[in-house]
Amino acid sequence: MNWLKKLIPSYLEIRSLYWVEHGKQMDIKLGNIFDAIDEDNYVKAKELINEFESEFSQGGVPNWIAIKYAEIYSAKSMVAFVLY
Repeated sequence: MNWLKKLIPSYLEIRSLYWVEHGKQMDIKLGNIFDAIDEDNYVKAKELINEFESEFSQGGVPNWIAIKYAEIYSAKSMVAFVLY
């Protein structure tokens, strides 16, 4: 009976195509922000952060998108640490 349990999924999550594409766009923008930080271009990173925050929000989205959005706070902290 235990071998049968190994075949049955215990967790199934269905994500709509809209949110998957939304998440991919967020990944691209976050990648650009972190690339600017890696290249020591903090002014550009700050501008990209402002654009990101104006384009995306954390409210009214699925949980996994909200978690992805939370990465912007680490980028903001890095930029704030260097600039101030």
